[in-house]
Amino acid sequence: MKNIFKSLIICTVLALLTVGSSNVWAGNRDRSGQSGASHLLIDPWARSNGMANAGIAEIRGLESMYSNVAGLTYVKKTEFSFNRTQYLVGSQAGININSIGFAQHLGRKGKDFGVLGVSFFSMGFGNVDITTVAQPEGGLGTFSPNLMCIGVHYAKSFNNFIKGGISLKIINESIADLHATGFALDAGVQYIAGKFENFKIGVALKNIGLPMSYKGDGITYTGVINGTTVEQTLAVRSAEYEMPALLSIGVSYDFLFFGGEYASMSKEDLEAEGLTRDDAKHRITLAGSFIANSYSRDIFALGLEYGFMNYFMIRAGYSLENITKKTESVYDENGVETQQLSAMLFNSDSFFAGPSLGATCVIPLKKGNTGSRIYIDYAYRFTKQWKGNHYIGLKFTL
Repeated sequence: MKNIFKSLIICTVLALLTVGSSNVWAGNRDRSGQSGASHLLIDPWARSNGMANAGIAEIRGLESMYSNVAGLTYVKKTEFSFNRTQYLVGSQAGININSIGFAQHLGRKGKDFGVLGVSFFSMGFGNVDITTVAQPEGGLGTFSPNLMCIGVHYAKSFNNFIKGGISLKIINESIADLHATGFALDAGVQYIAGKFENFKIGVALKNIGLPMSYKGDGITYTGVINGTTVEQTLAVRSAEYEMPALLSIGVSYDFLFFGGEYASMSKEDLEAEGLTRDDAKHRITLAGSFIANSYSRDIFALGLEYGFMNYFMIRAGYSLENITKKTESVYDENGVETQQLSAMLFNSDSFFAGPSLGATCVIPLKKGNTGSRIYIDYAYRFTKQWKGNHYIGLKFTL
């Protein structure tokens, strides 16, 4: 009981700090051009995109490396995953994202030493025509921009109710003659409660790091210094840009329906068995999150997931990036204002339209919930321009 009370206090303080700092971290589109490394805001995993990133509290397994690294503690032994994203399908750039993740549970003789994970993110834009002031139509060849992020992640369960994790990320942005490198930190906490461990609270702080700047021959030119006749290569200093830091908080609740041998048992007997969502025949998870971006609009997200015996999951989500209140006055024939009509408008400053869909099919290689499995994930996010984003993932658990 003492541990439960202590855990509840910790999570309450974290929640209050999150709410209290909302004014500091509130999104401001006027500052959007002051940050860089925007690819750190792209979630490459199919499973979390199916719920529009609403699963800050309930995300578990290797996919939690992006949303909330604390969920990495659910890795029981070994997990390996590869995801492929077709970003903004139909756009001229032809953007593709490849992500690879590996996680290993560290334990010996019944002791839990946490989970260690490694991730790799690569975003390519194909071949882009080289243009200059003299030749704006191109014809000078092509270049290939590349964005990359390598992450090292660690998570551990402090007790049955509190899970925490931290990530170190190395970021690189480059073309043939220009590059920028930086470092960023993520941290996350998940709190679990309920008789069946079906209520969760999650808090994550992401992309905390030092400013980045570009270096390379791409920002140099050859010129003659005044008073001399010698040509020299001069470098132009690149302006620094900040990391796109954000703070997110989420809650989730699992509605569990036990069948089979548990169908005839009372609620008290089910609680005594210590059952969780992994034992339920049918599960419905409702999740919500608030993401406070430092350099862009804040995001509200809602997600819903149905799971059947850990063999099949289908999910949907919706994200809101901008909520504004519009007021219009109504005048009579004499021009006198008679009333005011107000309406809430839900807008998106980015290309996302809001809805997202996803599904997971599980192929067990052994019997039981702890056996080796293959997960096939798919998600689709609607966009206002082009033909949306497709996410396909393949994960192996051993």
